[in-house]
Amino acid sequence: MAKIAFLGAGMMGQPIIRNFLRGGHAVTVYNRTLDKARPLEALGAVLAPTPKEAATGADVIISSLTNDDASKVTWNGPDGALQAEPKPGAYAIEMSTVSLTWVSELNELAKARGLHFLDCPVAGRPDVAEAGQLKVFAGGSAADVDALRPVLDAISKSVMHVGGVGRGITFKLIYNVMGAIQVAACAEGMQACEAAGIDIAVAAEGFSTGATGSPHVARHSRYMAENSHEDPVQFSGSMRIKDMAYGIQLIEDAGGQSVIGHAAKQVFEQMVELGMGDLNDSELIDTLRVVHKKDRA
Repeated sequence: MAKIAFLGAGMMGQPIIRNFLRGGHAVTVYNRTLDKARPLEALGAVLAPTPKEAATGADVIISSLTNDDASKVTWNGPDGALQAEPKPGAYAIEMSTVSLTWVSELNELAKARGLHFLDCPVAGRPDVAEAGQLKVFAGGSAADVDALRPVLDAISKSVMHVGGVGRGITFKLIYNVMGAIQVAACAEGMQACEAAGIDIAVAAEGFSTGATGSPHVARHSRYMAENSHEDPVQFSGSMRIKDMAYGIQLIEDAGGQSVIGHAAKQVFEQMVELGMGDLNDSELIDTLRVVHKKDRA
C-alpha cells in the first residue's frame, strides 16, 4: 500500500480520499481550510497544516484543486509540496483540471526535484468519485502509468493512457469543452421546446432516447424537465467557463478552431452575468428563459 499525500479536500477530493483509505492506503491530507477536512480524520487520514508537511515522506503526491492559481501556490508556494524533501522514486500527480501551460511547467518543476510526474485528470462528478468509478486520463510514460495503476485503480473504473506528459490534461480539456457544448445545446433545445408549447418532460425523453441522446443529455434534460437540480451543486456554470477557457485556448494554440466552444461559453457567461454562476450547469435553462423573456418584451 502507498503512502499518499493528497492536496485538496474539496467536493472531488474528499470522496477520492475516502476511496484511497478504503483501499488500505495511508493518506495525509492538506486543505486550505483544514476544518473542512476534519471528517476524514475519523476514517484514518492524517491532516497536515501545509502542502510541504503533507508531502514529506510520501510515495505519491496528488493534487485535486480548483484552477491554475490554486495549484501553483499548493505545489510551488513557500510551503508548497515541492519544497518538501522528496522520497527517492516518489511520484507527483496533478489530477486537477488546469491549463496545459501549467501542467508543462509543473512537470519541469517536479522533475527538477527528482519526482516522476504524471497528469491524471479525472472524469466524473462527486457521486461518481464516491462510488470509485471515475475515469482517469493519464499522461506520462507507460512505465509510470503502469506503476501507479494499483493507486489509481482504488478510485476509478478505468485508466486510459493517453500518451506522454500533458496528453492527459489535453484530452480532458477537449472532453470538457465537448461536454459543455452538449449541456448548452440541451438547455437551448429544452427551452425552445418549452417556448413552442411542447411538454418538456416529453422533450427530455425524446432527446435522451433518440439520436440526440448521450449521458449528458439524459442527465441534464431530466433535471431541466423536473426543475430538481442537484444539491449540493455538482458542476457550476462558473466552473464550466473556467474549464472551457483553458480548453478553447489549448485547441486554438494547437491550430484548431472552437467556434461551437466559443458559442457555448458565451451562453454560460450569460448565466454568470445574471448572477447564476454558482448554480448547477443544468440551471442554464433558466438563463435562456430570462433571455427569451427579455427578447420578447
